[in-house]
Amino acid sequence: MLAITDTEFEQIKKIMYARTGVFLKPSKKQLVVTRLRKRLEQLDLEQFQEYIHLLEKNQGDELEFFINALTTNETYFFRHTKQFNYLYEKILPELKSKPGREIRIWCAACSTGEEPYSVAITCQEFFRHNPGGRYSIYASDVNSDVLSFARTGQYLERSFKETPPNLTTRYFSQTENVAKVRKEFVIKQNLKKNIRFMQHNLLKPFAEKKIDVIFLRNVMIYFDNDSKSKVVNNLISSLSPGGYIMISLSESLNDVSSPLTNIFSGVYKL
Repeated sequence: MLAITDTEFEQIKKIMYARTGVFLKPSKKQLVVTRLRKRLEQLDLEQFQEYIHLLEKNQGDELEFFINALTTNETYFFRHTKQFNYLYEKILPELKSKPGREIRIWCAACSTGEEPYSVAITCQEFFRHNPGGRYSIYASDVNSDVLSFARTGQYLERSFKETPPNLTTRYFSQTENVAKVRKEFVIKQNLKKNIRFMQHNLLKPFAEKKIDVIFLRNVMIYFDNDSKSKVVNNLISSLSPGGYIMISLSESLNDVSSPLTNIFSGVYKL
């Protein structure tokens, strides 16, 4: 039976931390075994030390597979609904009051895409009732697999547990999979056209600047203080003056030195 020693786990931790800033706690030791077991079998490797040597030599595809395997991606549409309400009721009206400019939003850990599509729906609904404005959304993640999934815009019913039925009808087309066992929903093209998906590592500065709103939710919990500070500084460097950063309701930036002010649940303003 495949097992990982404490020394091997420490080596895996160091590689993951160096590449992504994600700190694997001791409680994640079994998760590492579970997520990587099949890959070692595919490579005909009998020990984790052999796989570690491969990671240390490989600068491309295997490291990407490794990162994809160990990053957690579980989400659904309109997660933390109160923050989307705040975006609709407070932030978008403020940004729209500045004439002649496009509203720019970045979902910095977009996972399988439910968050940026929820943001797009919120913007569409806002401008449907308040005509005269433009927006664009950047959606990034370090995990290339979830980005590929997000680009398809195709989801099962479980992703809609917080989505009002009228929005599902307005912005999704319903289909059935081949076996006709479960319903599937596909984002309509007029919503997808405002979203640009891209791979990005949060430890590095983002290419786009003058962003009005940044979503980075349920991610800070995976960083230690050093990585967290670096990530927050990178976010701020892309933020417009007076811009907003949204983190999850269970996270905080109180332990990071920054010019951000907490103004609502999980919402900070520059």
